[in-house]
Amino acid sequence: MPVEKPPLESPDSSAARQRHIQYRRRVFLTIGLSIAGFYAIILGYHFLTPQPSKAASSSVLEQCRELCLQYGLIPTGHVANDAKAYLNSARTEKLSAPLREILSDPHFVVAESREHALLKRPALDFQLSNHKGETVSLAELNREGPVVLVFYMGYDCSHCVAQLFGLNEDLAHFRELGARIVAISADPPEETAAKFAEYGAFDFIVLSDPGNQVAQAYGVYRPETNEIPADLKHGTFLISPTGKVIFATYGYKPFLDNKSLLYMLSEFSPLKAAVKTTP
Repeated sequence: MPVEKPPLESPDSSAARQRHIQYRRRVFLTIGLSIAGFYAIILGYHFLTPQPSKAASSSVLEQCRELCLQYGLIPTGHVANDAKAYLNSARTEKLSAPLREILSDPHFVVAESREHALLKRPALDFQLSNHKGETVSLAELNREGPVVLVFYMGYDCSHCVAQLFGLNEDLAHFRELGARIVAISADPPEETAAKFAEYGAFDFIVLSDPGNQVAQAYGVYRPETNEIPADLKHGTFLISPTGKVIFATYGYKPFLDNKSLLYMLSEFSPLKAAVKTTP
């Protein structure tokens, strides 16, 4: 029985098939280039945008755990409650008395400043965004009076924000002395806003310092290199009404001695003279 041969393909159908193959190739090529371009944008953003060091972040959380254990505290995961528990355990005195009485303590010894490159020098100005995206300038705030400048390590660690909770508790005393409080971390504004929505906002200014650039200028952050890991510290600076740094302290524990800050701030207030003349 003779074998039937398949019908020969016409030139028109062959050309159509080739056009179809070329079309499919162009579609796949377009999709591939789009995907590659998308990933190129992501990689470019990653490398061009300052990112917090993973090593520094891990180190901060480890410090937080160690400090909590020193006071017999077990983190619950609720940052605000854990911060308040650390604050109540670590600070030496709760300032519940009126300011005049606080400043009349004859036995109180004011904390001494640490050596620092900016001590007795003009504070370095900066312009950073708050949790609402509004730009805040240190120079503008300082024109209104003295400034308490605090660098904290971010809201992810309870002991890191314990100082902020303490300052918020004593805020009325600072305001009575005409002082402004400014807290700075590398947390993005939207992250701070989310934490405020979850735990409640502070009643003073909280700013975002991308890549810890201002923290580095104030000597409390050292970026990572090939030889050494990143290093981030707490820092508290007191800036006089004339714009000079008159007190500086920094380290791996938050500074909780608000009473010393109030004593130093009272030197710029008429209240100090009134306290001295009180019988």
